[in-house]
Amino acid sequence: MKKKTIRLIVLTVCVLTVLFAAAPMAMAAPSVMSLGSSGSDVTALQNTLISLGYCDFSAATGYYGTLTKTAVIRFQRVNGLSADGIAGPQTQSMLNSSSAKRLLLREGSSGEAVQTLQLKLKALGYFSGTGTGYYGAVTRAAVIAFQKANGLSADGIAGPATRIKAFASGSPAAQSAPAPSVSAVADIALAQQGKPYLLGGNGPDSFDCSGLAYYAMTQAGFSVSRYSAATYSGISSWTQITDTSALEKGDLIFFRSDTSSSISHMGIYIGGGEFVHASSGQGVVMVSSISNSYWARNFVLARRIA
Repeated sequence: MKKKTIRLIVLTVCVLTVLFAAAPMAMAAPSVMSLGSSGSDVTALQNTLISLGYCDFSAATGYYGTLTKTAVIRFQRVNGLSADGIAGPQTQSMLNSSSAKRLLLREGSSGEAVQTLQLKLKALGYFSGTGTGYYGAVTRAAVIAFQKANGLSADGIAGPATRIKAFASGSPAAQSAPAPSVSAVADIALAQQGKPYLLGGNGPDSFDCSGLAYYAMTQAGFSVSRYSAATYSGISSWTQITDTSALEKGDLIFFRSDTSSSISHMGIYIGGGEFVHASSGQGVVMVSSISNSYWARNFVLARRIA
């Protein structure tokens, strides 16, 4: 009986020893992943980052390189964590929780993620800027053009679906931008005929003269900033035209007034000696003849956009 009790005690001690030894393993924190890590855990991490829109790639590699580190830092910043680029327990817990925030780049956003997106859109032919890192109207127009060409919801917001498509390297890859059409600028501007004039108006419901040109150019696929008529007239990279007989459809035409030598108005040539413009005097987008005495004597120059 005594031996049986001793054996029971020994067995109990052995069982408890095994349980206590296993307990730390059961409660072990998730593995810490950082630059150089690899394996299935990294693959899972990358897939989650991709689905939330943080990656500059669209397929997991299983290797924790600089792009993954950048994605982790973006996630940490957006979600209020220490941005060290290391996927530790806290980062992984937040990443896999229902409260994890998606990366949504939109007008007003700034930072390296915006710059990376701009450079990618530039490579695809949608953005002509230098990659400022600021998400302004030009970047929004480029995103909308990209979304339209790639069958995405054209809301101008670079969310996960837009970023995944933009950085896709496999099939189907992102569609490059078609060459913008100068002729389309005139057609788009003409389609606004009858809409009201509004100082500072950029469309789509109201326009001023340079706002109409800006709207038509961006809708046609040109990546341009919103400027005044005088500033548009001075863009030296656009061919200057000084003879109205040399005008072609889509050319921007610039005028002064009878009381000033400074350029103060512009329109878009639609052919046949006519141009469309947002007239402050008439309060509407309308078509006028360039041979009209007022416009003929106040014509300064035209620019052929490229």
